Amino acid sequence: MRHPLRYRLEWLALQMLRWKARLVPRRVALAGGAVLGRLISAVWSRRRRIARDNLQRAYPEWTVDQVDTTARGVFEHFGRTTVEILRVSPRTRAELSKLVDPHNAESIDALYRDGRGGLLVSGHIGNWELLAGWIAASGYPLDVVVKPMRNPLSDRLYNDRRRDLGVRVIQTQVATRGIVESVKARRLVAILADQHAGEEGVTVTFFGRPVSTPRGPAVLSLRFGCPILTGVMVRKDDGRFDAFIDGVLDYTPTGDEERDVRALTQAYTTRLENHIRRFPSQWLWTHRRWRG
Repeated sequence: MRHPLRYRLEWLALQMLRWKARLVPRRVALAGGAVLGRLISAVWSRRRRIARDNLQRAYPEWTVDQVDTTARGVFEHFGRTTVEILRVSPRTRAELSKLVDPHNAESIDALYRDGRGGLLVSGHIGNWELLAGWIAASGYPLDVVVKPMRNPLSDRLYNDRRRDLGVRVIQTQVATRGIVESVKARRLVAILADQHAGEEGVTVTFFGRPVSTPRGPAVLSLRFGCPILTGVMVRKDDGRFDAFIDGVLDYTPTGDEERDVRALTQAYTTRLENHIRRFPSQWLWTHRRWRG
């Protein structure tokens, strides 16, 4: 199958960036990633406007300077994260143990000691790909639910990096069946649940405003008894990471599925919001989270 020229050019650009990023020390690559982020901000004015608008909605008390400074940090962080993912190789798994400081990782231990798999709900904060890699490198079987990219060449490149991290990929087209099978096999399944879900989502509150949020994790938890944990991995000033695992959500179903889905979705949305509030420049504000 011959792919469109724009797809081949995008893939080639990513391959060149990957090659250059792997030639230099990590700190140099991250500095280059920050520059890349600033360039993206300069040329992608639409996403820059969306980031500023989202920040103004989330933090109405902020000054223009605070909004602009955080928005710049968002793009720099995105550039660093992109470079980090492209640098991934099979050796990265061994390196992650030296780069990550875990917090409450024993909650994952407890899940496996109980002989259960579960769902790890996270978001586009910090480096979500390396979070999955660190969990897998720590000895916990882990799968990630991934929405295919429009460009199949780039999609393959990113999925190869996930496999280098020891992470198994579940495509969204077969997500429900794949997730249930993984949990039954005592695996942890990571799902990103922090973007607009349209009419299929459930409305909860995020930064004091109503948002449509993916209901999948809550539905699966209620119907199949899957425990839900939440967690993020955020960058520190020295280039290393803090991995925060929040533990299993404690919720007793009422029997009213729609009510229970909304309550569970609100619970993990609130947990993610708490992390974003602590590290606002590390969340993907360039996505139109609030519609209307």
